Amino acid sequence: MDEDLIAKKDVLEEAGISYGQLYRWKRKGLIPEAWFIRKATVTGQETFFPRDKILPRIEQIRSLKEEQSLDELVQILAPEAAPETVKHDDPAALSPIGTEGRKLLWKERGYTFGELVALACGTHALRSGTRPAEAKLLVDLVRAEETVLRTPTGMTALLGEKAFEQEGFSVRLTLGVLGHEPLKVDRESRVKHRVDLEKIAEQVKLALREVT
Repeated sequence: MDEDLIAKKDVLEEAGISYGQLYRWKRKGLIPEAWFIRKATVTGQETFFPRDKILPRIEQIRSLKEEQSLDELVQILAPEAAPETVKHDDPAALSPIGTEGRKLLWKERGYTFGELVALACGTHALRSGTRPAEAKLLVDLVRAEETVLRTPTGMTALLGEKAFEQEGFSVRLTLGVLGHEPLKVDRESRVKHRVDLEKIAEQVKLALREVT
């Protein structure tokens, strides 16, 4: 929606960066191509960005580049840079999972990056008050589609609830849905929890660097 977007000129002004910096970061993959949204305006075509993504991302780049090279930042922030060789034995040591995530573990050690992201999605749901059984449904959903983490930009996983009422009884079913935004459920269902996979994957990558 328009109110969730910010024009490129306003990004440059608010963030205090140049046009050249912005597009250099884009070429490196630090700012996803999908965030550059072309829209028609009264003055012609202009570029807009998701406000809740672009400004925090610029702040992250500025903060991290004091200690990391741009190439190192790509491995942390670029959505497609999923570390395929990760085998982590203690998910609870990672802040996106923590001790709450122990309820969702299914093996003792050797968690891949995709499995850690799945656990972080489930923990995100737990921390918002979702029941463990429903959080596990979210974990299983992301685990089953681990390949989407190669291109997670715009990907969302959500839990929905659908009610059925007939002849004096009612049943409520919880369902998991994974796809690109805008992701919706039918009118008879409601969204119980929504997770931005790109953001969760980024948090896991940062947490992995903190414990190594």
